[in-house]
Amino acid sequence: KQKPVCKKGQRLLDVGCGFGQNFKPFLEKGMQCFGVEVDPSICDITNKIFEQEGLVVDVRHGHNRDLPFKDEYFDYVLSVNAIHYESDEKLMREAIAEHARVLKKGGKLFLMTVGPEHTIYKRAKCLGDHRYEITDFDFRNGSIYFYFDNLKYLELYLQPHFNTIELGNVTENLMQMPLDFLVAVATK
Repeated sequence: KQKPVCKKGQRLLDVGCGFGQNFKPFLEKGMQCFGVEVDPSICDITNKIFEQEGLVVDVRHGHNRDLPFKDEYFDYVLSVNAIHYESDEKLMREAIAEHARVLKKGGKLFLMTVGPEHTIYKRAKCLGDHRYEITDFDFRNGSIYFYFDNLKYLELYLQPHFNTIELGNVTENLMQMPLDFLVAVATK
């Protein structure tokens, strides 16, 4: 019989949690849910949404490289399409180190980020060294993001901080455009 992965009382952090769309399944298991967002008003709105539903979450102002929590506090860290908002290698390395810092020994990071077949990536202008300027896509046009060109690079950046790393990718077609994502589950 397989042990349950998520247990009552465990702590989960969702980096770039938005309005808390990922919290409900974890709250249903009795987990404590925390999140960070770059816009303080989103933090306030998200906390109020859950409070009105009689649920407790703790969403704070922060970002990839500044997670306002103590060392080794979380059992799980989620980063769903948030880590690539870093603009260069130095900042990406700092972001990954910060994600690892808040994870307990044996804790797991679930990371999902843009993959090389994603439309935003394909339309972006390559600036070199994994840096891409977004063009012809949406409100992010002109922004510079750090993308992993393949799973090997993602693994390379995770290796200094994690004992085991499982990798994969998922490609969806939505609104007639390919959306490709690299996925990692890394254990500290």
